[in-house]
Amino acid sequence: MNKTGRFQGINDEPLNATGRAQAQAVASALEEGLPFHLYASPVHRAMETAQTVADKLDVPLTQKKGLEEADIGELEGLTGPEMRERYPDFVKRWTEDAGVAQMPGGESLSQVQERAWKAITELIAKHTDETVVVVTHNFTLQTIVSKVLEMPLRNSRRLRQDLGSITCVEFTDSRTTLLSLNETWHLRSLD
Repeated sequence: MNKTGRFQGINDEPLNATGRAQAQAVASALEEGLPFHLYASPVHRAMETAQTVADKLDVPLTQKKGLEEADIGELEGLTGPEMRERYPDFVKRWTEDAGVAQMPGGESLSQVQERAWKAITELIAKHTDETVVVVTHNFTLQTIVSKVLEMPLRNSRRLRQDLGSITCVEFTDSRTTLLSLNETWHLRSLD
């Protein structure tokens, strides 16, 4: 769906050949970070990516609710022009403040952030001083990074998250630090 410019939220579309190659590249990139705990959104494409990592690196995989992509409701499967034609009021609200604009029949980014941050804080509490790898989605990750940076969600769309990219955040008792954003060096050989 990404290839054809169609929006996807929580659908169960599997990875295509490019997505599977990206998952292999992510697994290779994560190898030097072993040992780590591996969690993934229950959405099929995230689980498929995480299973590739788990299989290649012999790491147990746990599904984690709250890490799902935004439920984009009626926007599922639409292209940008189709969305603008069918939902001009939503597009206007989204342009004004993407953080509070509720997707038709779906969630707002504020709702995504609330559930995703809850999942992240649960993982932090469970794995103090351990490395955790989370396989999640574009909107979800943008809301998490926005929270880390204490950045208003209306600005979250300024954060670029390429497919198969890696973002690193460090959580300590005293502070939370964004170490890297949208790393894609491991994907260069796929071009």
